Formats: sequence, structure tokens, C-alpha cells
Amino acid sequence: MTIFCVVSDSSVIWRISKSSMDRKCAGQREQAGLVSRHVQQIMPPSVEYRLTPAGQIFIEPIEMLYTWAIDHTADLDALAAQQSAGSTAQTADAEEDP
Repeated sequence: MTIFCVVSDSSVIWRISKSSMDRKCAGQREQAGLVSRHVQQIMPPSVEYRLTPAGQIFIEPIEMLYTWAIDHTADLDALAAQQSAGSTAQTADAEEDP
């Protein structure tokens, strides 16, 4: 499973595994007071993260962004295809140059 994580201190988005998300992003969000961590004493152990009241203020803007992305899926797909075609053309040009 790949998760995208936004790190506020560097404004970078990168792909990370679920276990890395637990260590990097969740810990930072917990320190910021946006999520709370609950360890369930079961076998195997399980950790659950819940939004705090401070974290819940982000629900509405994230839902709005999600709705916008769904409404513009075709445009986003076209842009991604255009960028992919451009990078493929640049790679081919670079391979042809001596």
C-alpha cells in the first residue's frame, strides 16, 4: 500500500509505505496535535490514529479538494498524459543527441 504524505516543514509530497507513514507522518501529526494515537492491546498489536478537534478542521477543505479532483478527473488525466508524452519526447531527444 502506498500512501502520499505531506510534510509541512519542507512542503514536499512523497510516496511512502504504510510502516513509514506510521513512523514519519503520523508521529509529526501527533506532535502537532492533529491526531491522537491509540494502541490496541490485541494480538497482533494494532495502532489506530484519530483526528483531534484541531485535526478535524481540515476535513472540509480536504473534502472540497477531493470533490474538485473527482469533477476534473478527465482534465487531470489529460494533463498527466500530456506531461508523460512530453517527458518521453524529451528522453528520446536526449538519446539522439551525440
